[in-house]
Amino acid sequence: MAGCQHYVRKCSFLAPCCNKIYPCRFCHDAAEQTHELDRKTVQQVKCNQCGALQSVVSHCSECGIKFGFYFCSICRLYDDRDKGQFHCDLCGVCRTGGKEKYFHCKRCDMCYPKSIRSSHRCIEKSSRSNCPICMEDMHSSPIPCQVLRCGHLLHQTCFQACLKSRHNQCPICCTSMT
Repeated sequence: MAGCQHYVRKCSFLAPCCNKIYPCRFCHDAAEQTHELDRKTVQQVKCNQCGALQSVVSHCSECGIKFGFYFCSICRLYDDRDKGQFHCDLCGVCRTGGKEKYFHCKRCDMCYPKSIRSSHRCIEKSSRSNCPICMEDMHSSPIPCQVLRCGHLLHQTCFQACLKSRHNQCPICCTSMT
């Protein structure tokens, strides 16, 4: 299967911002230091099998190959790995893990596991900020978020790094993370 380190798929994007072909938005952003790709602006994809350039569709209009097991026309997301992908209209992005296992908290503006529905603490638009550890976006990040007992969010990788370095307090409100 073709693709990149981020996704397995059978097409690439024509980035409208620089008119170059990239396997995904993360590959684009790593190569283009002056700007980022808004994947929702992508209007054309290139088939990795036959090379045909075409509109954003699930199958190649020339050779008929399916570009990915999962396809979202809104997010321009293709993936041949089944990760339980689903599009959340309220978040405005695709999530992984299986739609039946998540609920969307309107106040937090985030999808959370149903297992924490009755116990999570709402923080207004908590996902619409950067991770306080790495300062990267949390809402549309491919890195899952860790919900702390206080309700704040960290990337799971940042949470694990904090615990490994014996930093056990929320970096925002200083309550215990464990």
